Amino acid sequence: MDTSTTGVTGNVINFDPMESNEKTINTTDAEPISTTNAQADGDEPEYLGPWELFPIAIAMGLAIFIIGLARTSTPTISNEFHALTDIGWYGSAYRLTTCSTQFFYGKLYEQFRVKWVLAMAVAILELGSIVSAAAPSSTAFIIGRAISGCGASGIITGVFIAIAHSVPLHLRPIYNSTVGALECIASIVAPVIGGALTTYVSWRWCFWLNMPVGGFTIVVLVFFFKNSQNQKINEGSVVSKLKQLNFLHLFVFSGSIVCLLLALEWGGTTYSWSSGRIIGLLVVSGVAFAVFVALEVLRRESAIIPRSVLFNKTVGLCVLYAFCASAAFNLTDYFLPIWFQAIKDASPAKSGQMLLPSIISLSVAAISSGFILSVIGYYTPLMLLGSTMMAIGFGFLTSFKPNTGRSAWIGWQVMYGIGMGLAIPQPWSAIQTALAVEDIPAGMTAVAFAISTGAALFISISQNIFMNLLRQGLLNIPDVDVDSIIKQGATNLLQTVPASDKSQVIDVYNFAVTRTFWSCVAVVCLGMVAALVMDWNSVKKAERDEDVGKERS
Repeated sequence: MDTSTTGVTGNVINFDPMESNEKTINTTDAEPISTTNAQADGDEPEYLGPWELFPIAIAMGLAIFIIGLARTSTPTISNEFHALTDIGWYGSAYRLTTCSTQFFYGKLYEQFRVKWVLAMAVAILELGSIVSAAAPSSTAFIIGRAISGCGASGIITGVFIAIAHSVPLHLRPIYNSTVGALECIASIVAPVIGGALTTYVSWRWCFWLNMPVGGFTIVVLVFFFKNSQNQKINEGSVVSKLKQLNFLHLFVFSGSIVCLLLALEWGGTTYSWSSGRIIGLLVVSGVAFAVFVALEVLRRESAIIPRSVLFNKTVGLCVLYAFCASAAFNLTDYFLPIWFQAIKDASPAKSGQMLLPSIISLSVAAISSGFILSVIGYYTPLMLLGSTMMAIGFGFLTSFKPNTGRSAWIGWQVMYGIGMGLAIPQPWSAIQTALAVEDIPAGMTAVAFAISTGAALFISISQNIFMNLLRQGLLNIPDVDVDSIIKQGATNLLQTVPASDKSQVIDVYNFAVTRTFWSCVAVVCLGMVAALVMDWNSVKKAERDEDVGKERS
């Protein structure tokens, strides 16, 4: 982690390179800090040049790209395994491990070079893709997705930490928004390629396709990625560094998240909310989280989340905003393909094409937002505009009917897609105007955790809402075998339904899917409140303060 000392004026970064050699760690078990050549000379942070940044940009882009490749085949997978009730777990297992390992990677990036941790994360994601591609059952597929999630969490955090170490502050919004858009571009390609592979070959090739891309990414990382001279890491053996990772804290925290998600996934569907299993999971989750907080308080300055990050107003609001935006985006990412395939009778390939309006508009807006932010300096207007457009777009998704026309589902996808593109990159840039340099990686880890947790929690919650509404609606239709329909999967739901009842079943299914979009509206409005009370820090002013600090040195 970049631990060069900074002076902070208000909430804006003011780099003071002259203090970097005087920086010490106030923990008894911390290792000595190595000093880079640029900083040993007592001068300023040294950012990489264009040709040095080029291979890093390629590596980061490819790493983010492979995260978004395996999408849109979820309904078809549920058909093959006859496991409609597992659809939520196909996404939740991935997000569960992503959010539960996020802070572990944050500590790894403090102790080891970005290059090697990032390469390891890509390798883990590739292993998960192999398991998913070869899965003989729904359970095995879920395990593969969980392994992939362990790798994805390190990729997301590592990419943005690499940007913070390598790119000047005023250019970071462009890099941050472009990197965010790359995952969306992967989502553009994935529905088309994945849908075609699912329709004409097999959904398994959606995951086999990750292998050559991921392999090339690892090669670029190992042989061409140059570590920034600004990153300072602890000296010492690997064993001594591993002791700094707070494994007990991370284990307790992960247990709390797992228990909470299991309760949300099973409550009201597999078990009643009054079941001893559900109550027990919720109690264990609460107790484990309380223990984690107590351990963090006792650890003080060497805690997983430093107090300077934990109690920073901008960080807290960015975490909330990122949580809300991620929850909304991932809900539509999972349930809109189900609506197209189950209600509009679209094939997986056609479903991917029908999703393009939202993904293309999101990608264009995300890339554009970086350049806009670099010009105007302030991220808050983009967050407010993005939230407003998302709320309108998601609100109209709840009005979709089986006979909803092309112009409606294209237009409202574009509306919320632009809003999402404007909103998603901003927390990454806002964090860097509010924290000292040594705290930026911890702040980024917190935002990444919020993104992962928002997706995991709300996919589980919405899956619960969806299944309960579907079951209740089907029970009101005579001569319909509810369990048989649910087990058929998303796109085969009409195979066992009498012709006279098909229209009613489609209406019930449509109602169940579109009700999940109300969750999107709710969290987006909550995110808008966070943006309204956000401090108006400027990346341009932070850059000027950095230049002043250099001149004074």
